Amino acid sequence: MDAELRRRLDELGRRGHRAVAAGVVDRGVRVSGAWPSGSEAPHAESLFEIGSITKAFTGVLLADMVLRGEVGLDDPLSFHLERPRPAWRHREPTLLELATHRSGLPNAPKGLSRRELAYSLGIGRRDPWAGVTEAEYGRLVGRESPRGAPGRRWRYSSLGFGLLGDALAARAGRTYESLLAERILTPLGLTVTAVTVRASSPARLMPGHARNGRPRPPLQDRMPAAGSLRSNVPDMLTFLTACLKPGPEPPGPALWLAQRPYARLSRSVQMGLGWMLLTRRGKPRTVFHVGGTWGFRSFAGFEPTSGRAAVVLSNTARRVEGTGFELLHHSRCHQGR
Repeated sequence: MDAELRRRLDELGRRGHRAVAAGVVDRGVRVSGAWPSGSEAPHAESLFEIGSITKAFTGVLLADMVLRGEVGLDDPLSFHLERPRPAWRHREPTLLELATHRSGLPNAPKGLSRRELAYSLGIGRRDPWAGVTEAEYGRLVGRESPRGAPGRRWRYSSLGFGLLGDALAARAGRTYESLLAERILTPLGLTVTAVTVRASSPARLMPGHARNGRPRPPLQDRMPAAGSLRSNVPDMLTFLTACLKPGPEPPGPALWLAQRPYARLSRSVQMGLGWMLLTRRGKPRTVFHVGGTWGFRSFAGFEPTSGRAAVVLSNTARRVEGTGFELLHHSRCHQGR
């Protein structure tokens, strides 16, 4: 597996990635590596923005609060969050609809989506969230008025997950970051994963780059529950290992509950709470998510029935999910020899 991991990392380097770190869990054995070699390589503690993989953590947090009886999956959003509030044309979405991208909300507030895309591609020169205050964010959310009723169709929405995280934090009377750390990160032993990189932390955030190589600053938006976590390969492998065999103590039951299917996207893909569930004939079910920010791309996935997991983190806005799936597949083939 070491040789295969090195080969896959070299391939990503040839495709224009500046620095990549990856790891695999195969029947309890962990293997990790980084590219390039030498002084420019990310070290074991190097942090990457994991983007929308954050949604999987938020889904586990939701599951934990459901199991504690603090919230219900069928609770309307306003049960726990009054503001900011979109101008709903129909009924408001439930927490479950927010967690499965069926709220009807767009990915980002109007006026920011196109600027976000351009900036991540290296075309735009100004961070689209620069200068967006909490009050301005509230006004942008208030302008949203989905045409379709929630629950009818799937529409990927970071905005919806941002509001979900705000609701969970409001219910607990804490910030999203502190609540996630208390309920999920600390109990699992994730030592450096966080929204805010502490000055005292030995881990340092890698510099991000757009697809064309232009430097990009750290993500600073108003939706931390949707995509603001920073993590590294050791922490992510710890998280995925816990997801493979959830224990009886919290947050183990929440890890299991988040992996259950709650909505169907297509013939082969279903939604858990934050996680995406891929089922193909003759192959184990894969639970996964991909992530992307202005200057980073990421993949995290695992196969509960086979005990395999893989994570790929890059500080360049170029796709890595193909490599992630290939690492899972190679591990499966290698086991069968």
